[in-house]
Amino acid sequence: MIVAALLVALFQGGSPIVRFDSREQGRTFSVDPDKPEIRQALRDVSAPSPAGSIPDWLPPYPDAREIPHKGTNDPLDFGVAVYASTAAPDVVFAHYQAAIQAAKVTITYINQRPGRGGAMHVDDGTRTAVVSVSPGPGPTDISINWRPKIIHPVPLAKNARLDVVWYDDTKQILRLKNAATGKEYEVGMATMLSYAHSTALQPSARADFPPWIAFYPNAKIVTANAPPVGWQPTKVTDMRSYKVELESTASVADIAAFYKETLIRNGFAIVSETKSQATSYALEARSADRMHQVYLDVLRRSKDTGVRMMDHYTLPRP
Repeated sequence: MIVAALLVALFQGGSPIVRFDSREQGRTFSVDPDKPEIRQALRDVSAPSPAGSIPDWLPPYPDAREIPHKGTNDPLDFGVAVYASTAAPDVVFAHYQAAIQAAKVTITYINQRPGRGGAMHVDDGTRTAVVSVSPGPGPTDISINWRPKIIHPVPLAKNARLDVVWYDDTKQILRLKNAATGKEYEVGMATMLSYAHSTALQPSARADFPPWIAFYPNAKIVTANAPPVGWQPTKVTDMRSYKVELESTASVADIAAFYKETLIRNGFAIVSETKSQATSYALEARSADRMHQVYLDVLRRSKDTGVRMMDHYTLPRP
């Protein structure tokens, strides 16, 4: 489990504000555990998932085998099941459609793609579900998720103090603990994005960024995403990305020259460049060992110049 460093600060009347860095989101968050929206979204770690088991009106296709699902980024109130089948996508899709209709459950949306399966959104009054069927290695992939329509908040005293236990950036989950009872609760990233304060990733959390992922002088940092600290690729399919988004008052030409010089100085070869007078600039660059492939886009907007830089990071390539 990859756990981000935590800082607890700004003590107030109740629970302390929790501050943590999310490299996955490219943001530094400050979470107030006493905020009503945060408390309403808490999930009791010791309780069963509010999603419950898969609805019985979604029976697996007869020859389907279940694929283990890590669910690291799933919302806390979602249930997810993934299968693979040797049957054709349309046959599997018809199986689910017939089962749903036989149970008299409402299909609120359907997108059938002949030869490629399709997707259905379903509602039985208390739960919603999405069934997706598509070609894959199986040779047919089946993905199902479901969630309750109403989720009751955990019983928690208004004056309960919640202390931080940990934040896991891989799972995108914050764990909190009731100081009085010892019970632990989790809150997911979707809630924190909606109800917590955040700023661009703080310098202390991006000290290990490679030197070519440069920040243009005096530019406003919007986001600065990165792989987990210490992450290294171990096989050819491993890939992570650095992503930086900035806003600057400088010209497109000045920003383009800065990044081009920075990349060349760090041993990158410029593979392609695209210029459009003074309004836009784009380049693609690669490191000598081809571990890093960088894309830069600079665009002049009405009030500023936007900068987006992405570095795909993998094993060396021939």
